[in-house]
Amino acid sequence: MKNKIIVRFGIVFVIGIVILLGSIKLGTINMSSIMQINGGSMDTNVYLIYLEQSIIKFRFLGSILSLLGGLGVIKNIQS
Repeated sequence: MKNKIIVRFGIVFVIGIVILLGSIKLGTINMSSIMQINGGSMDTNVYLIYLEQSIIKFRFLGSILSLLGGLGVIKNIQS
């Protein structure tokens, strides 16, 4: 049972790292969707703000998942 918990936390950790490392690509894909919704045209400054915030969103998500997964693995290995 303990090994299953460690594996699950490990998977969460790996998913978090993948999201964290791919945050720029994910932010760009998200920005493409926003551009399509907006009709394909947008002011450059607004585009850059949306792009930056999209990248930050994925960095934040990846950081949280990797932190929680890593702490879960460490806690379950020690006990």
